[in-house]
Formats: sequence, structure tokens, C-alpha cells
Amino acid sequence: MTAGPELTDSQRRAGLGISILCIAVAALAIGLTFPLLALLLEGKGFSGTAIGINSAMGPLAILLSSAFVPRWIARFGAKRFIVMCVLANGVTMILFKMLDWYAVWLVLRLLSGVAVAGLFVASESWINQVARSEQRAQVMAIYNISLSAGFALGPVLLGFVGVQGWAPFVIGAAIMFVAAIPMIFVPVAAPRFDGTPSFNVLTYVKVAPTLVGAILLYAMIENSTSSMISVFGRRSGLADQDALIMLSAVVVGGMFFAWPVGWLADRYDKIRLMMILGVIGVVGAVAVPFTVQNLWLCYSILFIWGGAGASLYTIAMALQGERFSGADLVTANAAFGVLYGVGSLLGPAMTGVAMDLDDPNGYSWVMTGICLIFVIFTIFRQRAKQRGSAG
Repeated sequence: MTAGPELTDSQRRAGLGISILCIAVAALAIGLTFPLLALLLEGKGFSGTAIGINSAMGPLAILLSSAFVPRWIARFGAKRFIVMCVLANGVTMILFKMLDWYAVWLVLRLLSGVAVAGLFVASESWINQVARSEQRAQVMAIYNISLSAGFALGPVLLGFVGVQGWAPFVIGAAIMFVAAIPMIFVPVAAPRFDGTPSFNVLTYVKVAPTLVGAILLYAMIENSTSSMISVFGRRSGLADQDALIMLSAVVVGGMFFAWPVGWLADRYDKIRLMMILGVIGVVGAVAVPFTVQNLWLCYSILFIWGGAGASLYTIAMALQGERFSGADLVTANAAFGVLYGVGSLLGPAMTGVAMDLDDPNGYSWVMTGICLIFVIFTIFRQRAKQRGSAG
């Protein structure tokens, strides 16, 4: 059945509920896996560089494989493909423990990244296609909250399970297999993405340059912050516990603001709202170095700043669903995957270099710069479109 206007409200709710539930449960296992592998490698005496290379395999796989996802979805169908990706990640969890060699882990991390890329592109395309236009941003906000909650709970679960032995790997695999159950057994109207795309992943840059800027900014903020903000806090003189709370403030802010910003995005101009979020990003990034010694003020700023950064993704996904449908929507989401991979690799690298040049405030200056570039680019882009329509 095609997910289109002929779907009833109950069919839409069922399709959205199943897809969001599947991705949220899978995110729990993914959130457990990332720190598990890093801690095990660190415990074996591997260098920070070796651990970083292993961690980079995931974004690299997303970058390299996302462009192929539309072809795979067309071949297998969205529902079957999502199940395949979830099960593949579950099997990979077991293989990590069975094949405990660093070089093999690099390959497995790549394979797992391919499955993760497929899971996200297919799920986001499904949700965007099924959601009603007047509620799309709110639906994407629910999706992002569920995703963030899954990622956040993964390390918490790992803290209870521990990193030694088979237990964390078996539990991670079991969670993945559980995530596939609703997709396999609950009858839902899976969307089809019919037609031939009018652009490809590379030409998407010309088709939607503002969305390109938004997803690059989001990816750079998210990955630079998750990897470097605690280092920034420690180098600013904070205790490790206080430095870690900085990251928590950003993550919680992203979850807290997702729904209200989604509600606003369904009622007001989305591009203008993204520019406002970009300005908040500039102001917040500038303020952090000057408030870092006043912890509660700094946490409050990071809470708002994290909400602005994460909300960019909610609005960008809603705009994606407004502009594209069918095969174009899958191709556009695949382009998002590629761009996310680019931003995931560039952001931490740029931040690390900047912090070596200006320790520790290089982190803040990179965040300020990329937010400012996005705001300026979006303003000029919108003015150019207005001049074009007027002419």
C-alpha cells in the first residue's frame, strides 16, 4: 500500500508509531555500542588515535553508503529493508565479541555503519512520507526526542551491565532483535517511494542549498560537541564531573526544545525560524567561554544552545517532507546521510585543530564561525530567491 492521502488516520498513526518505536529501540542498542567499544579498546591499551579511528568508521560508512540506500529500498521495500538493517546490526554486535581483533573491528564498524545509515534513511523517509503536512514538524520532533532518548539511555544501561564479558554484546544484540519485532509482526501500511528521482545525491546540493547548510551545521555541532565539549570544560579548569554535565546540558536542551520548536515550525516560516536558531547558536557559542566559571549560567546557556542546534534537524526534516515525496524524498534523505557523514568527520577535526591553536577556546570559535556562516548564507540565499521571484 502506498502511504498517501488514501491512508486513514489510524493507519497513519500505526505506521508512525511502529517506525518511531523501531528506531528508538535500535538507538538504545547503538547508544550502548559506542562507549562499549571505546572503553574496551582503551582498557586494552590502544591509543587515543586508534580509538578515534575506530569511532570514525561509523560516520565514514554513513558517508560512503547513504547514496546507495534509495536503490536498496526500491529493491526490498521500506519495511523489509528496515528489518534487514536492524537484524544486521544485531548480528554485528555478536561478531564484535566473537572476532575480538582491532582490524576486524574496523571492518565490523564499517558494516554496522552501513546498516545504521540504511536504518535512518529508510525510517526518516517512512515517517516524513506518512506524516500529515500540517503536523510534520511535530512528528519529526517526536522522532528526534525518541531517538535522543534511546541514545542517552544506552550508556546508562551499559553502566549497569558493565563492559566485560558477553553480557553487553548479548544485551545489545537482543535489543536490536526486539526492535525488529514490531516491524515483522504488526501489520502496518508501509509507504512506497514510487517514481524516478529528479536529482541524485550529488545534485541535491543545487536543489536544496539551505537544507544542505542546515544538516552540515547540525552534524558539525552534534559531533564536535559530543566529542570535544567535555575536553573544553576540563581544559577550562572544571572538574571532570562538571565538564561532563556540560554535554548533558546540551543533550537535554535538544530533547526539551524539540517539541515546542516543532510546534512553532508547523505554524510559522521554517526558514526564518532556522535563521533565528542560527543566531541563537552564534550568541550561545560566543557566551560559553565567558561563563564557563559560572557553572549554572554556563549550563543554562548550553541548554538553550543545544536546543537550538538540535531543532535545526527537526525543521530541516520537516522542510524535506514538504518539498519532496516518493523517490525524491528517499534520495533527499540519502543526501542528508552523506552530508551528515561529511559534517561528522569535519566538525571534530576542525574543533581539535582549533583547540590546539587556541586552547581551549578554539572549540567555541569554531562553533561560532559555522553558526555565523549558516546565518549569513541563509540570509543571502533567501534574498536571492526573492529577487528571482520578483524578476
